Amino acid sequence: MSASRGRVGASKRMGGRDIIVIGASTGGWTALRALFDTCPLDLPASVFVAIHRARGLMPIQRPARLAHIVGAPAARFSIAADGQPIWRNWFYLTPPDRNVSLERGRIRVEASPREHLGRPAINQLFRSAAHAYGRRVIGVVLTGQLEDGAAGLWEIKRRGGIAIVQDPVEAEVKQMPQTALAAVEVDYCLPVSKIGPLLSTLSTRQPAPPPVRGPRPANILIVEDERIVALNLQKRLEKLGYQVCASVRTGEEAVDAAGASEPDLILMDIRLPGELDGTEAARAIWERFQVPVVYVTAFADEETLDRVKTTEAYGYVVKPFNPVELHAVIQLALERRERELNDLPVGPA
Repeated sequence: MSASRGRVGASKRMGGRDIIVIGASTGGWTALRALFDTCPLDLPASVFVAIHRARGLMPIQRPARLAHIVGAPAARFSIAADGQPIWRNWFYLTPPDRNVSLERGRIRVEASPREHLGRPAINQLFRSAAHAYGRRVIGVVLTGQLEDGAAGLWEIKRRGGIAIVQDPVEAEVKQMPQTALAAVEVDYCLPVSKIGPLLSTLSTRQPAPPPVRGPRPANILIVEDERIVALNLQKRLEKLGYQVCASVRTGEEAVDAAGASEPDLILMDIRLPGELDGTEAARAIWERFQVPVVYVTAFADEETLDRVKTTEAYGYVVKPFNPVELHAVIQLALERRERELNDLPVGPA
């Protein structure tokens, strides 16, 4: 990496494609070195690399040595650890014989099943990044054998991210790049030496907004036990330009739907049938998926408000409500969550 640039200041807000995931196999170490030799040190993104290697290969290498091998800055390089926060301007390498997944704001490392005979699985890293960060993700497939990475790159592209593949002509092993090119309508197919500067450009470029009406469109999950009320709410949301990804009536169904539908925001009633009421469901959803919740309820008594305060509430609307009021609360909640996600913390020096 170029040594002429310093570290990004903690106060600088992220604005572009700031989650970069890279997959490689045979020939990957050399390709990574060539890529990062052309990247600036202040690349305003979090970079994750999954590289296939035989079990036990390089597990005892110190992070500083591995950073040198791939040309990454040792001061901002680490082997990914379970529960580790995601820092901007930081480089993470998957540990040997473990899979890495991204959640919003943190990393998961586990011995989940292999894919295409490999662990770490490139597809798992790519898919989880796409699910957690959508249009902010850049996926890069480099040299390697077999087909790992193609399915994950497809998911990144499907969710509005950028797909980049190393030119197979120069790849040490062409199969992974060729498979990705056959499966995905990629945005760029380039020699490794040109991928580094491209990542620098893309990471500072704001993604285009999704093709949906409204200043901040969103997929919304409705949790409401009264069917007529839920249908009326859905019609109002769609008229405002939102998309309703699901409508459920219990807290248990809400937790399942949050994982399956991946909403941007949840409108949650509080008094629900079943074992989980709205506040308990909201707490479980935040712990597992970090999806913001706006409560829409007929109750505003002190006891209910005290329970709401113990959750990560992003808003509170009392029934009956005005659609304009609901729209404003949703927009403020989406704005707040976007700020939180964009402001990735800077790691320690």
